[in-house]
Order: sequence, then structure tokens, then C-alpha cells
Amino acid sequence: MNIFYEAIAAFYKVLSDKNRLIILFKLAGGQKSVSQIIDETKLSQPLVSHHLKELKNSLLVKTERRGPFVFCELAEPALTDFIRLTNQLLFELKEKNRKPLPKGEDFAMPFNEMMKNMLEIRNNFRRRNGE
Repeated sequence: MNIFYEAIAAFYKVLSDKNRLIILFKLAGGQKSVSQIIDETKLSQPLVSHHLKELKNSLLVKTERRGPFVFCELAEPALTDFIRLTNQLLFELKEKNRKPLPKGEDFAMPFNEMMKNMLEIRNNFRRRNGE
């Protein structure tokens, strides 16, 4: 059982960096070159490369080299839904404790609807993998 907790903790540790979350959301729109990620995030090349290495090592991002260019994409597109779900949960917890957060357009989905979508994603994943 400890391995289970360690794996979850490692997963959340990778997601705990704001810049990694920004990169993941940039990749939500589809495959991008490292240069495009740098341009869109306004982060330095070394910083983007460092975060992409962490995301790749954590199996969250896939990379493909084409000549001198490296292209990146999400290993599982449902990851952005998971991050939105987390944001919505935090939003609702803050609301319940009268500590409102600004609600961005990226996170406008109600929590119950987001949970329904996440369960559907999980079920589709299980069907694809014969579980």
C-alpha cells in the first residue's frame, strides 16, 4: 500500500510546479515544438527544457524529434480535465469557507459536471485497456 501513496505523491509533486501546469495547458491544444512552448509561456529555454524533462520522466508528456526540432504532446489528454477538476474543487472549497478565488474562463465547469466527465474518462480508459 505504501507504493500506492508514494506513486500518488510523486505524481502530485510533478504537478506542484506552476510552470509545469502552464506548459501542460499549452499542450492541451495539441502538439507543439519546444520553440512554440517557449514563445507561448514566455519562459526561458533552459527552464522550459528542465520542466519538459520532468514531465517526460513522469510519463505525462511525450516527445518526438524531427530533425533539429523536438515536438511535445500530452501523453494523456484527460490530464487537463484532471487539473481543471482540481482547480474547481479548490474553488468550491474556498467558496464554502468564504474565501473566494477569481474564476477563470478555463475553469468555468461546475464541479459535479467535471466529476461526471472524469468518471467517463476513467471508464473509457478502462475499456481501452481491457479492464
